[in-house]
Amino acid sequence: MSELGLRLKNAREEKKITLDELQNITKIQKRYLQAIEEGKLEMLPGQFYARAFVKSYSEAVGIDPELLFEEHASELPASNKQKVAEIPPRVQTRKTGGTKKTRRFLALLPSVVAIVFIISIFVGVWYFLQGNSANNEGIPKNQVQSPVEGGRDNVALNPPGEEDEPEEAEVPEEEELIEEIPEQELIVVETKGNETIYNLVNANEFAFKVELQGKSYVGIDNRKGKTFHASNVDGGKSLTFDFSEEETIQFNFGASNNVNLFVNDIPFEFPQDIVHQKVTFHFQKDRSE
Repeated sequence: MSELGLRLKNAREEKKITLDELQNITKIQKRYLQAIEEGKLEMLPGQFYARAFVKSYSEAVGIDPELLFEEHASELPASNKQKVAEIPPRVQTRKTGGTKKTRRFLALLPSVVAIVFIISIFVGVWYFLQGNSANNEGIPKNQVQSPVEGGRDNVALNPPGEEDEPEEAEVPEEEELIEEIPEQELIVVETKGNETIYNLVNANEFAFKVELQGKSYVGIDNRKGKTFHASNVDGGKSLTFDFSEEETIQFNFGASNNVNLFVNDIPFEFPQDIVHQKVTFHFQKDRSE
């Protein structure tokens, strides 16, 4: 048994985690976990998987993988730089009914403007025709004809000495403009290895909820030396945090496939399809409020 394998095994036993439980946490087959503990890394499927499996194992038992790789570099295969797939510069995570309603309103807006414009034309033509009709009959616009008894027409004139006042054309009320409130948005800043960094904008809160579908290591800190959580959490449990007073928060998940993460009650989609990954959020609150 190698020193690396013995160290990992002792850490697992100290936390009272069986190999079967560790298999559920890391999603690594039990035979590969045993090979790691026995120092038989050649049984693992390739150099990349050897380092990845050891990293997931160490995270699950609470050991810093970077420190572990440094202290046991002679026992591990050399690392190869892996190209990280380019991620679009802006990732919109909010998928709610409000966005669909806004898009539907914007799609109908040109039709509404066209209808209002056509109605305005008809109203203008109607007033124009009414004015021409009154001028052709020799009757001022401010005189109104009304039927009276006996079948005679009575023309109501303005009182003597009072000048005629021009009629004011009715102006259609302007349609009120709806100011759309910007939605919160997560913008990808950088991806480094298994860590993805975001800027959270257009948000007044910095709250998170972690729901566990299965057992996973959960580490949370503010990147300034303050740790809010660092331990394994059983499946079926949930954690809630309000970090509105913090500027930066990093989550470290040993088994992200067992985690549902919510940012201000909005589901978060993990950017990478890997078991152990970190996500860092920079809170950019609107300081004008």
